[in-house]
Amino acid sequence: MDRLLQTFREYPAIAGITAFLLISLLLALVLGGLMAKSGASLKPLIFFFGFLAIVGVPQATLHVLDAWAHRRAVVGQAAAQEASGQPNPPAGSTLQPVAWDVVFGPQADPALITDAKRGLDAILSEATEAKLSFNASGESALAARFATAQAAAAALNRYRAFFQFGTVSGSEVSGWTGQRYQGQGEWNHVVAAGNELYAWTGPTRERVVAHRFRALGPMADPTAPSEAPDGISKRQVSTRLAKNLPVMLTFMGINLVLAVGWFFKASAWSASVPPATASAVDLETLRQRLLAVNQTDTPVEVKPGADHKSLEVSWRYADARWFDLMRVHQMKRLHKLVLEFAENDHKVRIREYWSAFDASAGAGGVRVAWKASVGMMLFQVDHVRVVGVQMGPDGQPTGELSQAYTFDLQRLKAPFVEAVTNAGWRWQPVMWTAPKPLRWLTE
Repeated sequence: MDRLLQTFREYPAIAGITAFLLISLLLALVLGGLMAKSGASLKPLIFFFGFLAIVGVPQATLHVLDAWAHRRAVVGQAAAQEASGQPNPPAGSTLQPVAWDVVFGPQADPALITDAKRGLDAILSEATEAKLSFNASGESALAARFATAQAAAAALNRYRAFFQFGTVSGSEVSGWTGQRYQGQGEWNHVVAAGNELYAWTGPTRERVVAHRFRALGPMADPTAPSEAPDGISKRQVSTRLAKNLPVMLTFMGINLVLAVGWFFKASAWSASVPPATASAVDLETLRQRLLAVNQTDTPVEVKPGADHKSLEVSWRYADARWFDLMRVHQMKRLHKLVLEFAENDHKVRIREYWSAFDASAGAGGVRVAWKASVGMMLFQVDHVRVVGVQMGPDGQPTGELSQAYTFDLQRLKAPFVEAVTNAGWRWQPVMWTAPKPLRWLTE
């Protein structure tokens, strides 16, 4: 576990990828369970996460390759230095230790320099020596020495966790500046320099940064591209790819083709329903069966399309007029399917349209909002309740003070899906009516 946490600290992108994968897995399990319980197909879930993978997997792979290349380079550098007899550079910082009187500063009171391990043993338990100084202004400075640079870096993390920093800025290399949640809200700057740890406390951010500047020099520009403390870039693979324009353009082209192809092809696959029987009825029989749904209890209108070849199925599932103390309101919701028949393939292509209209008028003026969309709706459940004096189609009050509307798209589609599939035809929603050469992509 410690090794995993260290990897996450060293490569935050890996931590982000891991968190994203866990959240995606949890979301897939929850949605899959709910959809399976309701009897819905899991194909829309496969479509969604497949599209997510096409977009996210290349980026995640690049971050993993960057981390692998960096770790391999660090291990190789350490092995080469060990073979040559040269000491390894300090881990966690490129800063070098300085004399402790420089850390404490010229205003430190020698009489107030104490053993820091007595009060901060939770942070400095591994330190071989630690001193805490104070000056006349009440500011403090801490200096601690450890056996290794790794131990100093671990103490730095314990320091931050112990004092619960807020409003943090900085880095592992140049140090962290933050304000404590505990105490009087003092400001701190803590940094590891080789195998030593330094920390300054003061009333303002400017004061502690000034102490750090005096002792160790200026901090690195946080906006500059960061490299590892060992001087080896953590973006080796991505940097090489970014500089290779032909490879980048080729990769982007392939990824775009995959994303577009999956979006159209997989969305059509996820919404399609195969025929329930091998024998297909003729087109006119199917049209009559679909028109007969008008005579059932389904709140729907089925009529021939404008071209007299297709059918239009419309649900006006919310058409309300009401007024309250301040305004008069109107709301309309419409969902429509356009069914086109391919008799040679025994396939019904479905295009979907939906719109929402909201308007109100009163002392504050008139407000109108209208939006419409076209595409493919895999599932939708709406429940709307409007409160106020309800009005009928003739504009007269009905006596009702509220009205509720429920729209379950899958349940309303069910009679039409059954009519089509029981007739031996395929129910095939499409994003758009593609020309014949491209229909393989949208169906």
